[in-house]
Amino acid sequence: MKTSLEYVVDNFMSINVAKNRIVQPVIKLEEFQQGRILAEEMGLLTALPPDLVELSTMLKDIIGNSKVVRGVSAGDYNSLIMFSAIYWGIVKTFPRTVIRNTRRFLTRFNLDKSKNSSRDLLFIFNFTNTQRTKILDSIQNGISGIYKDYGFEEGSHMDYWKELMNHLGIMIDSKTGKLSQAGSILMNQVENAEPVKAIDIVINKEFDDRDALIGMLAVEFLAVGASESIIDSPGSQALFDFQGKRVPKSWFDVHYNTGDQHLFINDINVLSNGEIPKLHLPHDIIGFNMAKIAHNADHNEENFHQVLHERVLKIAKMFASAGDFMYELDGVMELLVK
Repeated sequence: MKTSLEYVVDNFMSINVAKNRIVQPVIKLEEFQQGRILAEEMGLLTALPPDLVELSTMLKDIIGNSKVVRGVSAGDYNSLIMFSAIYWGIVKTFPRTVIRNTRRFLTRFNLDKSKNSSRDLLFIFNFTNTQRTKILDSIQNGISGIYKDYGFEEGSHMDYWKELMNHLGIMIDSKTGKLSQAGSILMNQVENAEPVKAIDIVINKEFDDRDALIGMLAVEFLAVGASESIIDSPGSQALFDFQGKRVPKSWFDVHYNTGDQHLFINDINVLSNGEIPKLHLPHDIIGFNMAKIAHNADHNEENFHQVLHERVLKIAKMFASAGDFMYELDGVMELLVK
């Protein structure tokens, strides 16, 4: 009797040869929903288990107790400027990092390279049995479809951050990302700080597939943790209406309570208030699954959960160290705070 994985591969990886190239049939919604079966068959996650929820909470505590996040949570305007500057390097490069790591993963672990098909692997990007038509449309284009869509979503988050920096006076053009004079001075100080350079290395310059993917998962947890810490703090509310000027907080909103996207009622994804989740892809589960596959291929002698926990916690502490770093800001803040 065939396993679910064999069934999917046999039935949904059929190809047509035309003009000396492979043409794949259109992926149907019914096929797309097989992703949940595939994930379970491969021993991967289809929902966040308690230990990962606990781990994400630990990361929230670590980043939430950093000086810069505590400052923003308390409503300190200068802390918001520093928060946007400290982590801008990661936000700016993260879309490219996601594209690079996801493309490398899908290309490497394509189960039928002779047919140039990653159809089976693409299905693990949907395992919720919901009609994510946007993602379904994207994966019609195979590997390039899914990693470009994944990167595009992160790019939209980067745009939210640029809007914030523009409002704060660090940027003068949120479309091009051009910095103001004061912003250039500030960013030169921040980007040359050792704790900031350290987080850039651990996230953007890791070549081991598993560790790079774990880094992506850590960034997702930290983004959610920082956003929830700040939005849930009463002190931050006055900050986002600073001196009568509405400070953009879309980046925080899009990461707020994203764990609720995994709440299902009769296989329909809903939030407690009935709203549609803001994230199209469950980045945490997808990141975990990709990292586990890479681990099994390269580091099977190690305990994956132990490595995952240790590395994610290490990265969280590095991000918090960057947020604790004290900068010489004399003269810069006077130009930025109007």
